[in-house]
Amino acid sequence: ISSTITRRVADKLKSLYNKERDTYNKYWDDIHPFVKYGCMREEKFYDRVKDIVIFKTLSDKYLTLDEYLDQNKDKHKDIVYYVSDETQQAGYIKLFKDMGLDAIIMPHIIDNHFMQFLEMKNHNVKFKRVDAELASGLKGEEIAADDKEAASEYKCLEKLFKEATGNDKLKMKLENIKSDQMTAVILQSEESRRMKDFARLYSGMNIPIPEEDDETLVLNRNNKVIRNLVRMAEDESKKETALLIAAHVYDMAVLGNKQLDAERLNKIIERSNIILGKIAESE
Repeated sequence: ISSTITRRVADKLKSLYNKERDTYNKYWDDIHPFVKYGCMREEKFYDRVKDIVIFKTLSDKYLTLDEYLDQNKDKHKDIVYYVSDETQQAGYIKLFKDMGLDAIIMPHIIDNHFMQFLEMKNHNVKFKRVDAELASGLKGEEIAADDKEAASEYKCLEKLFKEATGNDKLKMKLENIKSDQMTAVILQSEESRRMKDFARLYSGMNIPIPEEDDETLVLNRNNKVIRNLVRMAEDESKKETALLIAAHVYDMAVLGNKQLDAERLNKIIERSNIILGKIAESE
């Protein structure tokens, strides 16, 4: 009976996909958790429907895994970028769209499991949230390892941001991000974040949680604020303002990556007012 039901459901979905793709797309937002659960629960069901499992993208298209990978093979081969919270990750989404990149939307609790499942089935494919790494399509000219000027800038900024945040273990990178409007972004290891998500989901199973956030602050060398910070940090009369701005840049990057508590948000508001006051005084 189970085998017959599995076959009939799979055949019905395939028929709808092949004959009424637009209707299938409209239904997908409602039925996808059940289809994904069925794929993970029953191997025969997965074998029947694996080619018609689709994903909604930031560009409002519905693509199969193969279609997404094919459309993006020249930008990021065998990597599937995804969004889990369109509101929280809005800054990263804007950056992706501005640079002509696309990602799939995976907001359901089952998606964490389904990504792991698909990676096991497709060994060369890796799923990465949009804040897990700086996609190659977002990077401008690569900073050469022997670029002494860039190395000096990084050393100056590293000292400034560690002092501003009070975090001597702060991980940092200096990159040429194509969008000069972006000051900085926080990147979080996909593996570390997934482990934390699973640990929270199965809190009673004593799953070990990484003690520290595996986060990296990426500063945009193409951004005017970051370039000015280097000069300000080297000027003792402007050091206090530089520390203030560096702390604000960091907090705004964190705010774009995750929710902050009320105390942290209040500090951001207070600092914003101080910065605005300094701008007004300089006019």
